[in-house]
Amino acid sequence: MKVQELLAIGNAVPPTLNAPMSQEKLAEVQSLYEQVYAPGLEKFFETEWYLKPGGSNALASNPRVQEVLAAFLQSLATTSTDDVAGMAYSANLEFRVVWELATLVHSSPEYKVNISNGIPPTDDVGEARNRVMVFDTLLSGAFLDRNPLRPPLDNPDNANYHRNRELRFWYGLAQFLMVQDHPNMDMTPQRDHILGQLRELLDGRENRDVLYSLTVIRTLTHKFPPDFESTLPPHLDESDPKSKLAVARKFIQDEARVTGGTTNVVRRFSELGVRAFITPGYNTAR
Repeated sequence: MKVQELLAIGNAVPPTLNAPMSQEKLAEVQSLYEQVYAPGLEKFFETEWYLKPGGSNALASNPRVQEVLAAFLQSLATTSTDDVAGMAYSANLEFRVVWELATLVHSSPEYKVNISNGIPPTDDVGEARNRVMVFDTLLSGAFLDRNPLRPPLDNPDNANYHRNRELRFWYGLAQFLMVQDHPNMDMTPQRDHILGQLRELLDGRENRDVLYSLTVIRTLTHKFPPDFESTLPPHLDESDPKSKLAVARKFIQDEARVTGGTTNVVRRFSELGVRAFITPGYNTAR
């Protein structure tokens, strides 16, 4: 399933607004974007595009996304905390809010492979757009034909050390999504090699932990039965694929909880990962 299909599972169609979008409501929508969702998206995709004029202007020029945000605000305002069905509806609607805002970056010039050399600006629209596309590919269980992301420098200076590790992680993730199975060829060693490189680049970043864990789950889930966790040893050894999968699953499930991920964006993206690869596991083919 594509991400848009995963979003539709909760049947959270944005309600019709009670009234036309007033300037006051538009300001409220813009404020919610700038204070809650844009910072979360910037942390997840490691870009500064969403809070720069590019992101703000993309929202301001997209009435449909503005209306989705306004409908979400309306849903929150009219739902009490003891209304279980209403709260579930608002939660499902937030999936759509987060994804619609993430994909605002596609309103910029069309997708293209980023072939420029050097370290891109932190608000580079091409890099941001392609990272969103790579994440979409990861969740969808699809593959890339080529790597669209900016390759890291071979010998970065000290000033660009951490930024270059960021580029290496994202570029490596895209490389992983290019590895497809072929008849009579075992691609496990190549996948394991790239996974090992990604693990060395986590750097304590929550978003990279989420992306790495989702990659592990996508890679290993189909190799074990749904109840594999009932046969785990008392002490997990991450060098064992079954244990590695169990650790990754628990992390993503924890991040998806209300008290889990540090931002709404991380929590909703983690929950999309749960839908795709864990429960019910729509993109897991056994």
